[in-house]
Amino acid sequence: MKDYLRFKAGPDILPLVRDEGLAPRRVRVFAGPAGGPKWFVSVGFDRGLMQSHFFEKAQGRVLLAGSSAGAWRCLAMMCRDPLTAHEKLRMAYSRNVFTTADTPETIGDALRKNVEAFVDEEDVPFILHHPVHDLFMHTVRSRGPAASERAGVQGAALLVAAAMNVFSSHAMRLMFQRVAFYAAPEEPACLNHGFDGASARLTAENLRMAAVATGSLPYIIAGVSHIPAAPLGVYRDGGLLDYQLNQDYHPGNGGLILFFHYQERIVPGWFDKKLPWRKPPSGSLNRVLQVFPGPDFLKLLPDGRLPDRKDFETFVNNPSERFRRWDEVSRLSGILWEEFIESVESKAIRQLVRPL
Repeated sequence: MKDYLRFKAGPDILPLVRDEGLAPRRVRVFAGPAGGPKWFVSVGFDRGLMQSHFFEKAQGRVLLAGSSAGAWRCLAMMCRDPLTAHEKLRMAYSRNVFTTADTPETIGDALRKNVEAFVDEEDVPFILHHPVHDLFMHTVRSRGPAASERAGVQGAALLVAAAMNVFSSHAMRLMFQRVAFYAAPEEPACLNHGFDGASARLTAENLRMAAVATGSLPYIIAGVSHIPAAPLGVYRDGGLLDYQLNQDYHPGNGGLILFFHYQERIVPGWFDKKLPWRKPPSGSLNRVLQVFPGPDFLKLLPDGRLPDRKDFETFVNNPSERFRRWDEVSRLSGILWEEFIESVESKAIRQLVRPL
């Protein structure tokens, strides 16, 4: 039997999954991690969720939450025609071509065009008043020198932030403030249960600006300023503080958080990638069902690895080869949905799930 897909569950839901499997009615949150082009490994899974109307079988509204590419996946799922929007997102992102002549400003312009490519004007009111889903997008508001667009100043600020983070992730507050943008009939419950940051309601004026901000990686992409209905400041990639999973999105009793990830390790913040001892906050994974590719699936991918942001540089003189590789990953990712839904419908997930 091929090891294509793995499941891990937090302590509060592990007995539930082992007893009854995964019932769609139990899902309260769908979380998407940041990680650049690694998100292409989730394309087939996302399509399967949308085609099967998986979340519509839940009891009540489902919160879609994430940073950067994870947030864009959620945003596409909330459009009027989610499958078409998701494919437009995939094509817009994958067909970006950058060279050494590009600047943070030109890359920022490309990012805005990417967002506009899959979220049109008619999608905006639909997203803001979605009949099934709520939306939760992470950004950070830069502080002090981290707000500068001067490369030298911003680079130095990032180095200081990385050094402080080694000793304590809380020190990052000196450079960045977490700001969550949300669209929901009522304020998401997680904002009132240990959420360390500010929040702003999404509006017709700020939705696409916030969508650009959540993926504006510092030093590489220019920040987004003057976002309406949000605290004044320069906004950058939400993954700086909420890279993969760093929040308890469902503090209530019952239900679970479905988290499709591209790897086993869950990295809390962007600066934690090289800190193997850094883990998500205590309790934040208690109700998480993590789904991620197994080693046999990874062997199927070009070069046996996930897509990476460095591919932009590796294939700078041959972008068509990068397109081909990323398209192949997207195509192969359908295997993961097939494995997932077979495990859910057969209830084999009860034997496959392991402690998180």
